[in-house]
Amino acid sequence: MKIALIIPYNPLEEIGGLEIGTVAHAKSLIQQGHEVVIFTKGLTGVVKGVTVIGFTDFSKLCLALLSNESVFDIFHWMEIFPEKKEVELQGMTSGLLKSRGKKSILMVATSGNLRDRGTGHLANLLLRSTQDAYIISNPSQFTEFAESSIINQIHLIGFGIDTLIFKPVNHQKQLALRKELGLPLNKTLCLFVGRFVERKKPDFLLNTWKLLNDLYNQTTLVVVGSGMDQHDSIEWEVVQLAKSVSNVIFCGITKNPEKYYQACDLLLLPSDREGQPNVLMEMMSCGNPVIGSAIPGIEELLINEVNGLTFPVNNQIVFMNHIRRLVNEPNTRKMFGTEARSLITRTRDIQIITHQYLHLYNKIIGKEGE
Repeated sequence: MKIALIIPYNPLEEIGGLEIGTVAHAKSLIQQGHEVVIFTKGLTGVVKGVTVIGFTDFSKLCLALLSNESVFDIFHWMEIFPEKKEVELQGMTSGLLKSRGKKSILMVATSGNLRDRGTGHLANLLLRSTQDAYIISNPSQFTEFAESSIINQIHLIGFGIDTLIFKPVNHQKQLALRKELGLPLNKTLCLFVGRFVERKKPDFLLNTWKLLNDLYNQTTLVVVGSGMDQHDSIEWEVVQLAKSVSNVIFCGITKNPEKYYQACDLLLLPSDREGQPNVLMEMMSCGNPVIGSAIPGIEELLINEVNGLTFPVNNQIVFMNHIRRLVNEPNTRKMFGTEARSLITRTRDIQIITHQYLHLYNKIIGKEGE
């Protein structure tokens, strides 16, 4: 099977959950014997054995898809494109592909993106009429799709995690990683990994951290990420706020997030809107607990008092109490981490998820039994 994956953000230039998940999905499909190319804006190159073809603007990308329509069996849009008028062109391109007998799938990886990006009569009509299937990451998105009058061919899949890469390490390996990354050796390390965008709440996290100075002798906050120059970046605000916060190590972006998961002890995930965040699944797969907001996409995997702790969105008091608890209770961290790893290996391993995608692809192109 030949599959085109089309993504708004270039995995050669940006390292976010969508890019990482797309590359991992492509790599897994290639390992199963399929041909996969990633189409995007920006640079052209190869990442982890996957070909990435970039274009200077979205219209040229769409023309390339139409010019190569005979090459591919499946055109899989990995997200609704975010810039003004892109969603309409995205829908028109799928419509033209459909008129030529080609199959298109639209994934909406983050809750709210269909509502935020697919609004307007033309955009909604095109998204409803040009796709052969839709993929979502958490059950709350069924309601979001129903609001747009999309009720059929919706599949709850999301991304998978390579549990052989994202795996627990022993204490000696953790210390070695801390030395390599320049992190404190003998503290409990709290980790944030993500884009500096409003929905990820890095500002809320830093404002909370300022109030936890009683823990500074025991713990340090490690922040991995940036605004990545995206349209909704709040990096300037985060940089200004960081000047007033102590005991934080800013690490920028990384191509090896597993090293930070394995080097740290717990993940802080205060987002107010997600799909099903890769960082959540990756940290859990590494056998470490997460403190996350109780929102769709997080609470389906992060089960309070079983494999981590949840708190109401923006509830600073509960968030602080959870951080204090897990910093001071290493045995609880270990218990939660063991349960977290078990859940991910049973349900979100990339081989399991790839099988689900292949079943869907074959069904759409009429080869369901293969």
